[in-house]
Amino acid sequence: MITLPEFLDGTTPHCGPATARLFDSTDPADEQQAAALCTDCPLRPACAQHALTAPEERGTWGGLTAHQRRRIRNPDDTAWVDDEGRLRVACGTYRALQAHLRYGEACGPCRAAQAVRTERARRASLAAAHAAGGTVAGAAIHRRLGEPTCVRCRAAVARHSAVQRAARRMAQPEQHPELAMAS
Repeated sequence: MITLPEFLDGTTPHCGPATARLFDSTDPADEQQAAALCTDCPLRPACAQHALTAPEERGTWGGLTAHQRRRIRNPDDTAWVDDEGRLRVACGTYRALQAHLRYGEACGPCRAAQAVRTERARRASLAAAHAAGGTVAGAAIHRRLGEPTCVRCRAAVARHSAVQRAARRMAQPEQHPELAMAS
């Protein structure tokens, strides 16, 4: 069980005996609930600082899980804790974008970097579609990229549509008695 540190100066924290199991758990759902309890706690910055300097190896302290604290203490990691006690990483990365979304923030550099990553992935998928001679998925990627569909992908869509129409006609033989008699 976690023992109370010296930084408790008589201020009542949002955690207590009723929620202690959440703060000592390694279950991600419990860690998330514990961090949510820390959100508006007046002791959050001092609690997080204590956990980083003590160092506390287990539990959620100041809204930071043991994993997050290890990342902050790792000299090869660029993570840090902001003034509100939240884990941050360098903007422009996917992890930073996820953190901004989790905290309900908008970040232009992170969104721009994500747009570049998305376009790069789409272009790689499109190259694979073109290597296969054009595909229906390739046509959809062209549309997502906001560019006209190439001839090979447009032909793949036409072939797919023709097959779908033929399949629908074959599924309804009563409309085409000549097909029903042939089978």
